Amino acid sequence: MIRKKLQSSLLAAVLGLTALTASFVALGADVWVNTNSGVYHCPGTQHYGNTKRGTYLAESAAVTRGYRPAHNRACSPSEANSTRQQLIQELAPAGKHADHKVWINTGSHVYHCPGTRYYGATKRGYFASESEAISGGNRPAHGVRCN
Repeated sequence: MIRKKLQSSLLAAVLGLTALTASFVALGADVWVNTNSGVYHCPGTQHYGNTKRGTYLAESAAVTRGYRPAHNRACSPSEANSTRQQLIQELAPAGKHADHKVWINTGSHVYHCPGTRYYGATKRGYFASESEAISGGNRPAHGVRCN
């Protein structure tokens, strides 16, 4: 009997956490950004808040800074896509960063700015504009876009 009560209370706790996680996602809760890997995790996932280095950010801020969703699954895909499209429009040829040619490392999908250590120095890659790099799904090295 005690075992049955314990099982039912454990089930209630798990269901309560599932509902709580769903409400966080619905409210646009912050995502956990692993600053080492450049990947962000949604609330309720295995690595949310559980990496050595990281920070909490709004999903739109994470996308703007060049972080990508874990397993290519955004917490709210519409918000992530609209933020990415705004960033691409900002960096389009008419934008202020039009003259920047970046080096895209095709192995890691990271792009490097002129004057940085790996600009044009990796085994596999090519030059492109920063907007082309972002629209191709690449992210800036160390989460820092070109100035």
